Amino acid sequence: MRIGRSRNRPGPVAGWDVLRRTVATLGLLLVATAGRPAQAQSPRAALESLTGHWTGAFVVYAHDGTQVDSLSTEHRYRWEDGVQVGTQIDRYPDGRVVRKTARNYVTDDGTLICEVNPPDGAPITYRGRVSDGAIVWHRKTDAGVVESFRERVVDTPTGPEYRINGFGVYPSGDGARSHLHFVGRYRAVHQDVSTGRE
Repeated sequence: MRIGRSRNRPGPVAGWDVLRRTVATLGLLLVATAGRPAQAQSPRAALESLTGHWTGAFVVYAHDGTQVDSLSTEHRYRWEDGVQVGTQIDRYPDGRVVRKTARNYVTDDGTLICEVNPPDGAPITYRGRVSDGAIVWHRKTDAGVVESFRERVVDTPTGPEYRINGFGVYPSGDGARSHLHFVGRYRAVHQDVSTGRE
């Protein structure tokens, strides 16, 4: 906002009194709310924010920032009997298409669980919790695999964006380890729920 001098009277800037009152009011609000804990988002509410149909890019980087892989991906989440059911379709530049399913739910003690079923392999289980409005998923295996992902939906001027940031440590048979960084950015695919069409 640009505040200029009043043409009718010299002296204080026109609008200064309004600005001063606004600042004073904001100061009072800050004092009144200081010390109150922020409302924590429940695990169920954090999962709820993912519900819907999302598409975008998922990029993998080496520890030095070199891009290792990039794929377009599609996520769909819906609820069935208290469990969030997910489908993920990954499309690689070489033409490969990989489809995975997942089940997300909250245990009695408030822990988030994500069970991923890849098409060719054993199910993978991540444990999660809500931190600063995001879900933080993690897993660590006896073989030394470590993965952690931070997922959240952010409101942007162009609509909601589902963001994933994560890392992974993957041991190989010769004792070496790969350290990877993951970045996902997805946009909502708008649905007309009255017709069931997108």
